[in-house]
Amino acid sequence: MTMKTIQNFCWYGFFALCVALAGCQERTPKDEETVSRGNISISVDESLQPLLDAERDAFEARSKNYAKINTIYVPEELAVQLMLHDSTRVAVVTRHLKPAERKVFDDANLKYRAYHMATDAVAFITNGASSDTLISVDEAADVMKGAKTTWNQLKYGKSTDKISFVVDNDHSSNLQYLLDTLGVPDKKKAPIFAMKSNKEVIDYVKKNRGAIGVIGVNWISDIDDPEHPQFLNGIRVMGIAQKASANRDDYFQPFQYAIALKKYPLSRNVFLITKEAKRGLGTGFINYVLADAGQRIVLKSGLLPATQVLRLVQIKGM
Repeated sequence: MTMKTIQNFCWYGFFALCVALAGCQERTPKDEETVSRGNISISVDESLQPLLDAERDAFEARSKNYAKINTIYVPEELAVQLMLHDSTRVAVVTRHLKPAERKVFDDANLKYRAYHMATDAVAFITNGASSDTLISVDEAADVMKGAKTTWNQLKYGKSTDKISFVVDNDHSSNLQYLLDTLGVPDKKKAPIFAMKSNKEVIDYVKKNRGAIGVIGVNWISDIDDPEHPQFLNGIRVMGIAQKASANRDDYFQPFQYAIALKKYPLSRNVFLITKEAKRGLGTGFINYVLADAGQRIVLKSGLLPATQVLRLVQIKGM
């Protein structure tokens, strides 16, 4: 049996396990499902876990335990497949469905429904002891393609440490976004290390100078999360510019104002996609996330709300 065959077997086995877990839901025949009552599963791109944990907890608390949302955190591709095969009611992902995936809706005579819930940012983090915290999208592409290999080859780089990118897993949306944005056709030739989670990415960067961690910004933005100080301790959030010729003032960290003003170059939309044929608990959860309470959670998590106006205040020096 070849290594590729083994990997495919493991991937399909993981998919089958997720389907089984998604099907293990409590059934309450006496209680008909509504937009505020029931027990469903949703599949979520794992880079969005802190945000969706908060949305789920708030929604369930609001329903006074009449609603149960089982969140399954998996790579984005699997999150979509679970929803398409009716193993989950909603998929929370960072892209629209591909034409072949949308065909599932057409074949079932269902309208494709994708709701923009937030604008996310892919953050670059580096070791807390590193003096190299600036990189441009152009330079990152050069690193991925092998044209640059050490920090001192970048415009504002200093150290001779080799640069590598660290992602949460080999099938992650963070990795796919990076490859697409930087125009990298073959990830096998790029200096990429794949971990098993966003937490492992953060831990790796804390221990390895020269590494750039690629994570969803909500992992380092929610100051109410008790793990937030632990995440930030030992890392630095990098500033990113679009062009290698940029001045220092053109580098931005993934703060909400920079995302809102389109100054941060690595942003993407987050969508709630449902194949629900009638108004059920999936619809109720989507409505909550898009309403004021759910959008306030998006704001607190460091992402840009989709349906709530963000007030930007400029403070001028005295």
